Amino acid sequence: MTQEMHTLSIQLLDKTWQIRCADNQAPALQKSAHLLNSKMHEIATSGKISGNERIAIMAAINAIYDLQAQQSQKDLYIESLSSRIRELQNQLAKAST
Repeated sequence: MTQEMHTLSIQLLDKTWQIRCADNQAPALQKSAHLLNSKMHEIATSGKISGNERIAIMAAINAIYDLQAQQSQKDLYIESLSSRIRELQNQLAKAST
């Protein structure tokens, strides 16, 4: 089954970009682009960084940093849950003997 392709228009720092994507990806990409645009405007209005390329790079670095932090939190949570499950399994095994 082939995916229908869609041309998505996104705005980044008042510039329009056209992106081709599968129809089912369009809403998530639009949401991602909106978040990126917000972060880029935030960086641009801080006045500390100038130039669209530098602003885009800083926004990308910040997004990846946030993603890695969330991934680390998720990994710790999974490790904690796995440990708790092992403890409960051990308790069940002891109780059934």
